[in-house]
Amino acid sequence: MKKIFSGIILTQMLLCGATFAGHVEVDPYALEPSINGGVSASGLFASQKAEDAYLAELAAEELEPCINGDVSESGLFANQLAEDAFVRSIAAS
Repeated sequence: MKKIFSGIILTQMLLCGATFAGHVEVDPYALEPSINGGVSASGLFASQKAEDAYLAELAAEELEPCINGDVSESGLFANQLAEDAFVRSIAAS
């Protein structure tokens, strides 16, 4: 019974696929935005305009201290001088 049921389902799928295959017009390049220049140069943004705007905004902002390496050894202070001053103040008290 299972083999007959599986055979019937498979036959119906093949017949439906063959029937509808000729009626669908598919543009092979419609789903690939990079082919028609619809993405940025890096490929990370939907358009070059969006990437340029992001990079301009990023350049205008100050970076977090941890991004440019200006943090203390422990990572708890904005720079090593601040951490050393804190450690000295604790040791002095």
